[in-house]
Amino acid sequence: MRPVSNNFTHTSLSSWTDGDSRVDVFPAPHAPFSATVPWLFFHRENLLFQSSDVIYSFILTSKESAVILAVFHCLSGVHEWISPPSAPFGGVLPLQPCSEARLAFLLRCAREWIAQQGGQSIVIKTAPACYAPTDHETCHHSYVSAGFFPNHTYSNHYIPIAGEAFMQIIEPPERRRLSKGKKSGLLVTVDQGIFRPELAQLLSRCFAQHHYQLSLSAERLIDLAHHLAADMLVFSAWQGTAPKAVLIAVKVSDKILYTFVSAYLEELRSLSPSLPLFEAAYDYCRCNGIDILDLGISLDHHGNHKPSLARFKKNIGGRECVKIIYKALL
Repeated sequence: MRPVSNNFTHTSLSSWTDGDSRVDVFPAPHAPFSATVPWLFFHRENLLFQSSDVIYSFILTSKESAVILAVFHCLSGVHEWISPPSAPFGGVLPLQPCSEARLAFLLRCAREWIAQQGGQSIVIKTAPACYAPTDHETCHHSYVSAGFFPNHTYSNHYIPIAGEAFMQIIEPPERRRLSKGKKSGLLVTVDQGIFRPELAQLLSRCFAQHHYQLSLSAERLIDLAHHLAADMLVFSAWQGTAPKAVLIAVKVSDKILYTFVSAYLEELRSLSPSLPLFEAAYDYCRCNGIDILDLGISLDHHGNHKPSLARFKKNIGGRECVKIIYKALL
């Protein structure tokens, strides 16, 4: 790998070539971005929203065509660098058909440059395998080839959206609970790009009941809803004028809806108030051409596997795939 000149609008901090492949690293605000980035968290404005600290972008291009082939964004730390800065997933994103060898070259360049900056390790949280199975397999081999190892491998649940109604894909006990909740008078509403203050209070109260801590403050969630106005959906269940359950989902792409967080008041456990919210999210997917409802991984507040949550996701039609966090020591 050797430094080379480039023809981008901004001068890269460093650059390497290997055959037809070229890698450049930029501060993210100066990086070239492809006009067609499939996943929300890789869009320029959403990437920069994740952190006020400097995010670095490694851009893999073809020297012959100058087409951007893949990107990798990460945030510097005192010793450990992370990707994504603050999002459900990051890592390498292929934007064009790209060989394992080229992606490994991109990652090796990132390793080399980050080590030169004093970084001692890199942690990469990747998307669930169900998002893009072929790319997931290619990227996995690229990570391993570039010296990364799977530090954590989680079971991630997702629902493939098909023609059946939600009531048809869930297990009989969940059907009974869903019917019971509907008969109790729970009313479901959907807001896009708005996170009402009363729902923020409800979410905080629900987490406090279980001694859990929100990964984002209520204020940050309100800001996030405003920032992701076209892509953040808030499903809520109400009894009269009082909210009883909430589910926040984000459109990762035109084909994937990710359930970011859900919660309900403990005193309504017998009504399973989250079930009508998942039904509403499932119906939203069916009506809007979305193929996958991502239910996420099942962890408790200590970061350990939570079997009861995993069972619930399976009972509402969830299938399993892996979600991997990679690490490299520099």
